[in-house]
Amino acid sequence: MIYLVIGTSDSGKSALAEELAVGTEDGHKVYLATMKICDEAGKKRVERHRAQRAGKGFETIEMEYDICTVLESIDEPQDTTILLECVSNLVGNEMYDNPHRKMDLPKEADLFADEMLFRIKELAEEIASDVKVLADAVSNIVMVTNEYEKEAEGYDDETRLYVQLLSIVNEKISTFSDKVIKVGV
Repeated sequence: MIYLVIGTSDSGKSALAEELAVGTEDGHKVYLATMKICDEAGKKRVERHRAQRAGKGFETIEMEYDICTVLESIDEPQDTTILLECVSNLVGNEMYDNPHRKMDLPKEADLFADEMLFRIKELAEEIASDVKVLADAVSNIVMVTNEYEKEAEGYDDETRLYVQLLSIVNEKISTFSDKVIKVGV
């Protein structure tokens, strides 16, 4: 089963995703953490999530990008549920940190020129493809992602580009998900 839990920040989507993952009958449960910890707020969020899933039987694997490589660490993927927390972080990490995929954003150029939009769509396809490979290899996957207003005021161009990329990835992932659950949206 492929679940996509999508919602706004602090909407309870992580707790719901954990409940779904724990409810599977698989013998092995992996919490695939994609968050890159950059500050004290990030550390606190990670601590909160660890406390929330304590005693629930998850093996935690931290992987900021190249998520398909997690399969090398799983002996029996057909008896494994992965909780991917979260796609939003994964997209940012792929966009900015993955040396094989990161986007070199031009300083003075139009971030929404045709060639940049083409690269965004290409990167979205690559990320969604990785998620699909992972989903097809395991018994169950529960994915958590954020949804942002695409045209919200106050976003700088780079943030708007990230939101556009995430939106495309979410859309692509939802097409192969068995169940899409919207929380707080």
